[in-house]
Formats: sequence, C-alpha cells, structure tokens
Amino acid sequence: MAKTIVVTGATGTQGSSIVRVMLETGEWKVRAVTRNPESDAAKAIAAKGAEIVVADYDDEKSVKKAFEGAHAIFALTNWWEYLRRGHNQEACGEIEERQGMTLARAAAEIPTLEHYIWSTLPAAKEITGGKHPVPHFDYKAVVDRRIRDELPALAAKTTSLFFGFYPSNFAYFPMLKPMPVPFAPGRYVWLVPSKKEAKVPISGDMTVAPGVFVRQILANPSKTHGKYAAVCAEVCTLDYLLKTWSEVTGKTGVFMEISVESFAALLGVAGQEAALQLKFGEAVPDWYEHVKDQFVSKEELGITVAEIADFRGSLEALKEHLG
Repeated sequence: MAKTIVVTGATGTQGSSIVRVMLETGEWKVRAVTRNPESDAAKAIAAKGAEIVVADYDDEKSVKKAFEGAHAIFALTNWWEYLRRGHNQEACGEIEERQGMTLARAAAEIPTLEHYIWSTLPAAKEITGGKHPVPHFDYKAVVDRRIRDELPALAAKTTSLFFGFYPSNFAYFPMLKPMPVPFAPGRYVWLVPSKKEAKVPISGDMTVAPGVFVRQILANPSKTHGKYAAVCAEVCTLDYLLKTWSEVTGKTGVFMEISVESFAALLGVAGQEAALQLKFGEAVPDWYEHVKDQFVSKEELGITVAEIADFRGSLEALKEHLG
C-alpha cells in the first residue's frame, strides 16, 4: 500500500517540484496543502493526481487535519510573502517562526509520521557572531533549534533541508536580474551588493531538484533522520554566474558592485534583505560548514548533478525567460 506524503506550499517553487517528482515514483500518495484550491496551480497538480487539501498556518486545527495519516511531511514557510504584505523584516521573521512551530507541533502529534522534512536556511546571525544577520535565514534556523530543543521525538525523524540560490532568480526575481542599459543595446548591468569573487551554493533546476532531494531523503532514512542536507548542485562565484548568463543569452553582462545602502535605496526593504543575504555569502563561502558533522551530501543520497542540473543547465532550461 502506498504511503502518503503531505506537501505544504504545494503550489510554490519548492512544493510543486516535490509534488511532481513524488507522484512520478508511483510509490507515494501526495496530499498537497494550499490556501486556494481554486487556483490554476492547485488545479494543475490535482490533474496530475495529487489530493488537494486546504490549511492555514495560523489555524493549527486545520494544519493537524491536513497532516492526518501522513507518513512523511514536507514543511516550509514563506518569509517573503509577509514582506510583500507590508510587514518589516523582523515582523516577517516572527510570523515565520510562529508558523514554523505550528507546523512542527502539528506534525509531532501524527502517530503515523515516519519522516519530517523542514525547508530551512543557515543561521546567518549565529554563524557570523552577529555581524551578518539575515532575517529570512535566521528565523528558519530558530525553528531548527526549537524542534531539537522542544520536540526531540520529532527532531529524531527530521531532515532539515537547506536551499541555495535559485537559478530561476535570473528569470523571475527582478532585483536579482541583469538590467538592460537603455543607451547601449545588447548590454546589461548586474547591480550586486557583493564582491564578484563571493561564492554561493546553486540549487539547480528548481522544477526538478527539490523533488529529487525529497525523494532520496525519504529513500534513505537511516542516513537522513536527524541530519541536514542541501539542495545544491554546485558552488559558484557571482562572477561565474554572470559570465554563464551572458554565454547562455548571447548578451553582454557587466558586473557592478554597489553598496548595501545604495541597493536598499533603489529597491527598498526587499533590496536590503537580498543585500544582507549576499553579504552573508561573501563572509561565509561554505554555508554548511557549521553542520558538517550532521550533514548528508548529495553523493551519499545517490543524487548526480546530471539529474538536478548545474547552473548552466538550469539557465538553458529557462532561456526563453531570461530576456
């Protein structure tokens, strides 16, 4: 009999990949959690065979109902959603922590649960001794710690899954895209509040990679329970990212370092938050060093770069959206 995985955020970037890949295994029933079952995205995954359920992260009762009978749960929260709603960075984090713990507490009460996968990011403030806080990283990391401290039985069957830089940011996240120079046709400038030599982990093709990692984590519980893993195909310099974008698009990209203050002045609070992430990456070239003793690599999970795509391959798949 097929087991059931519940996927929160099922219509988003991470969730939709997981829904598709887990359905393709033929070994799992997929229950997709959304707030809007009438959305086109929800209807699309329902058409592929997912069960659609409605839950609100601020309503613990609805979350528990969505989790009933689950053997595995993929849980994530969305800090950026609340920034778009007008909350400040710390308020977004407080909401994220509250909702993350609602998900965790609900999961801890499910007697059938065998594996909990929590979508997270490094504890930037802690790692850098307070020098480089990144709210949309740090509050997820607080949930990591609280699961370990407050819900030890759940922690023992949890895999905390880091996500690196999405290649799709070059297509769909305007503040991180090279911008055309009006008076120089074919030339683009990439304004970045970081040095071009700074390194970032690359998640790979986001339509594929999240699902592949979740599939392999669930297939290897003895390796992944109580551990960290990262959706990461490779680690690249920012300069390499732009050069690869130029080669894939056939356009000339010019890297231009800009101060955090100027970037925030141009792009507001969202720009400030993106800048904080990039400055953290500049200071910490290995995002996962702090959990190396608890870390499971993609190789240990049987995942190849060919399956999830490197940065170049990810951009090639997005080529029509890179203009």
